[in-house]
Amino acid sequence: MSDPIPTCFPLEGEVNPFVQIPEDPGLMRVLILIIAAATIVVAALSLAYGIGDLYQYLFLLPIVITAYFFPRYGIATSAVMGLTLVLLNVVFLGDNLHVLSLACFTFAVFLGIGGIVTMLSENISGLKKRYQDIFAMSEAGMIIFDRDTGHITEANPSFLKPLGYASTRCGIPAFCNLFERPEQYHELIREVIAGGRVTDRKCLLKASSGTLRQFQISACTFFGPFILCTFTDITERIQYEDTLRQSLAEKEILLKEVHHRVKNNMQVIMSLLELNALKAENERERFQYAEMQGRVMTMALIHEKLYQSPIAGSINAQEYFSDLLKNIVSASATPDVQCVVKASGIFLDIDQAIPCGLIINELATNSLKYAFRETAGSELHLILGAGGDDVCTLVFFDNGSGLPLSYKIADSETLGIRLIHMLVRQLKGEIIMTNHDGTHVRIQFPLNNRDRELHSVACAQIAEQTTISRWA
Repeated sequence: MSDPIPTCFPLEGEVNPFVQIPEDPGLMRVLILIIAAATIVVAALSLAYGIGDLYQYLFLLPIVITAYFFPRYGIATSAVMGLTLVLLNVVFLGDNLHVLSLACFTFAVFLGIGGIVTMLSENISGLKKRYQDIFAMSEAGMIIFDRDTGHITEANPSFLKPLGYASTRCGIPAFCNLFERPEQYHELIREVIAGGRVTDRKCLLKASSGTLRQFQISACTFFGPFILCTFTDITERIQYEDTLRQSLAEKEILLKEVHHRVKNNMQVIMSLLELNALKAENERERFQYAEMQGRVMTMALIHEKLYQSPIAGSINAQEYFSDLLKNIVSASATPDVQCVVKASGIFLDIDQAIPCGLIINELATNSLKYAFRETAGSELHLILGAGGDDVCTLVFFDNGSGLPLSYKIADSETLGIRLIHMLVRQLKGEIIMTNHDGTHVRIQFPLNNRDRELHSVACAQIAEQTTISRWA
């Protein structure tokens, strides 16, 4: 069973910031009776000594006070005071028809004024009750305090409960004394006075137990010297976020360690392939071992970039492809070939980086093996760019001799070409290969992550392409 909601509105003897009158019903009733009795006595004396007609306006004072503070008795009080006035006129002025008609008219006016004040009082009471319900039931903590003294005049349960207080009368200190650092309170007051409101200010407040709790505060000016503050207790949320950040950091460290170990294992595999290549009986076998080493090196480099990347699970394409081409060229028989890579701002996840890296390995190996008759001025170019439609374009070309006219790529059964086609299909992309002052290859595929920073790279230097094969 939930705890009862503590009283948080002005109690007996307290001051309401909306109406600067003590809200004590018993005291107010006695005061009204005294005023009514004094009014009747003054009216009787005025009629007895013939002082004048102003005495009748004194009857409005108890009528208005009663109708405002006790609306259910407003009409009855107006009737009683009106009848009293009529009786006083009959007793002291006799059968003066003019005076009696004026008293009856005044009686009707009293009823009208009493009815109007009663209606206004009931409307004000309804609005005040609605305000109090909203204030008390709000999930956000709310207080009203005096900006000059810091005294809290009203506070709802959502503010009091996290700090361990039952009500504003249960020893809660001034609002300025709840802050961990007093200068935060003074800064809040200055900004509210200067701008009228402050939003989303984070601060630490002291609970009744002496512990500190984190709150998010918004404040605005209220009636007179008062300020209204709303609070959201974010202590648990901050602790949960810190726990998540710590857990995420630990998982990232573990993931980087996994990638590091995979890369080391692949280097062991490369070493084993190198040992087998040394035992090869002919050049063809040594070349096959070298091709396998290149493919393993391509994947090992991906895992190396993954554990070095500041973005978990993503690879900087510019760094990866630059290092990949340098490694391929340095391991080839043509180490003087220049490599130009343009892939700034593109990040690939492992599912895309591995197929792209293996494709580039096959294309670069073929170029180094067949394209260049001499190394002077030889170049390999790789361009990777993405457009607004989240389609990535990979362009690879060399300035070599190009493919022979009799070579039919579509009919080729070499492992490299078949591997390229399989990897493009894995990327759900399409490949276009042509001859134009060297071999040109363009591959288009959709990006997996829409949130990566993309840079569009111009590919206008690519001539009209001829489609070889496409996959949906």
